[in-house]
Amino acid sequence: RPKGFVHDTATNAEWRMQFLWPFKSEYLIVYLDEAYSVTMIGRTKRDYLWIMARTPTLSEDVLEEVYRHAASLGYDTEKIQRVPQRW
Repeated sequence: RPKGFVHDTATNAEWRMQFLWPFKSEYLIVYLDEAYSVTMIGRTKRDYLWIMARTPTLSEDVLEEVYRHAASLGYDTEKIQRVPQRW
């Protein structure tokens, strides 16, 4: 059971996640759409990126937009692995 902590209270976009005490991992909200339905969580090292949505599938148009934004932030979109969601 990980615990989340707001690290930057001015924007609430920078968090730390603690999966194992006493270590905390960087957890940055690097993208959030206007409807709060799609978000991307990343790290400044750009070695991890999670795309999360409120629905189990996203249209190709939405995915393309999110991938473009990820690339503009310096993430290698060729390394993104899609994982089927089963709810």
